[in-house]
Amino acid sequence: MSRFIISRGALGIRFVLKADNGRTLAFSKYYATLDACKKGICSLTFYAPIAPVVDTTVGEYGANPKFEITRGESGGYCYALKSANGKSVLACAPMETRKACLRAVAMLRTGVMDAEVALDTPRQLTPLTVKGLVRDHLKD
Repeated sequence: MSRFIISRGALGIRFVLKADNGRTLAFSKYYATLDACKKGICSLTFYAPIAPVVDTTVGEYGANPKFEITRGESGGYCYALKSANGKSVLACAPMETRKACLRAVAMLRTGVMDAEVALDTPRQLTPLTVKGLVRDHLKD
């Protein structure tokens, strides 16, 4: 099962989505508050399974929300999930090939569905309940 790990740092609060094997699937921007970070997780869990993939490296364009594939600054391919308002919810480290980038998006789509949420504290990971996740409302 995947896990969102929320951590605090000098630049703010952010989450990292880790796969079962411990590999980092994606990381968020820095948020000013824990509540804003939780809303980022809500946005990700809602949009990731349904957002289309738009590959700007081959000239594709599309409306938000979307997964946007771009070329990294140092080469390679990167993706970002853009929410309905056009802001990036998360991004990834550059990958060598377009195929690897598309595979990572596919893993992310399934990885968010049942992901646990934990707060990284100095002593341990503390399970965190994120009330009112968008996916919870979809079950009704």
